[in-house]
Amino acid sequence: MLDIEYDIVGSFLRTQPIQEARARYSAGELSLAGLRQVEDAEIAKLVEEEVSHGLKFVTDGEFRRRWWHLDWLKEFDGFTTKHLDKERNGVVNHIELGYITGKISYDPGRAHPEVEAFEFLKKEAAKYPGVTAKKCISGPNMILVDNYLQMGIKEVPYYGSDIDALIDDIALAYQTAIRDLYDHGCRYLQIDDTSWTYMIDENFLQKVAGLGYEKAQVLEWFRRVSTKALEGRPADMAIATHFCKGNFKGHPLFSGFYDTVAPVISQIPYDGFFVEYDDERSGSFAPWAVLKGTGATFVAGLISTKDPRLEDHDEIRRRFLEAKAVVGENIALSPQCGFASVEEGNCIDEETQWKKIDLLVSCRDFL
Repeated sequence: MLDIEYDIVGSFLRTQPIQEARARYSAGELSLAGLRQVEDAEIAKLVEEEVSHGLKFVTDGEFRRRWWHLDWLKEFDGFTTKHLDKERNGVVNHIELGYITGKISYDPGRAHPEVEAFEFLKKEAAKYPGVTAKKCISGPNMILVDNYLQMGIKEVPYYGSDIDALIDDIALAYQTAIRDLYDHGCRYLQIDDTSWTYMIDENFLQKVAGLGYEKAQVLEWFRRVSTKALEGRPADMAIATHFCKGNFKGHPLFSGFYDTVAPVISQIPYDGFFVEYDDERSGSFAPWAVLKGTGATFVAGLISTKDPRLEDHDEIRRRFLEAKAVVGENIALSPQCGFASVEEGNCIDEETQWKKIDLLVSCRDFL
């Protein structure tokens, strides 16, 4: 069980100083140390603002990241990325995709930027009584998604076609990384993983079939590696997962209902499940009846981070109670995703962002 009433997913719109510093850094006009100095100052301000708006669990807004997932996955040996241009929504975007280059592992003996980022967040959160620092990382499935389903690579260095050995190594690497974060003081970890919603989208499933894979086969990969990744986890560390239907500059990537994936993902021993439900594209709450009585917390993502329209408090209450009737008493509320899965952010402004947070916190009257 995840002991929360309401929470955020993680990312916030990058502030102007962050945007300017990252642009200067990319252009070679600012050193890494200079960039970190700006990030530190803006993250400290963000944490203060999160607390002032009533949040009990705070993140660093992913202010140090370009991507919600790849910056974390680069912490693993045997994984890297390539840059390419891809058209989406009539716009050519410069993106990255990851792929396997060798044995996947995580070395706790070397410095990890993501761990250092958490240490700074924890220090800032400690300034405020009753506030907890939450670390958000991307899940192990995303390594498989990028390499096999996005890049279409079937034979990989070190493993060849032995995906079972690869799954074991990815899981072991995650076990080591989770312990490393724990040893640095992390007690609340959120594992973000959109892989499940790739597998409910009919267009993407056609691509999967074209690559020679079956849906059930891929879902079993995801279940195995995610379950193994949590083996040996510290007993006093809360670990939740979050997944939505993609969020690239405010645009969803996938469509479909959760009926076929909920029975699989619910087998993974997460303490909480943050699930997108901000519009009719998600369907009913019925698939999540499988969580009732399991002890896991269903976190209903009823507030949109990509639609500038401010939701109605009473409508949120109605839908929350509808979900509660399905999943039971272990239920909480959140936005459906972060406000900036990539550094460009969603198509809303900062004022709207904080109005959405205020709405979330105001809902504690019925939580």
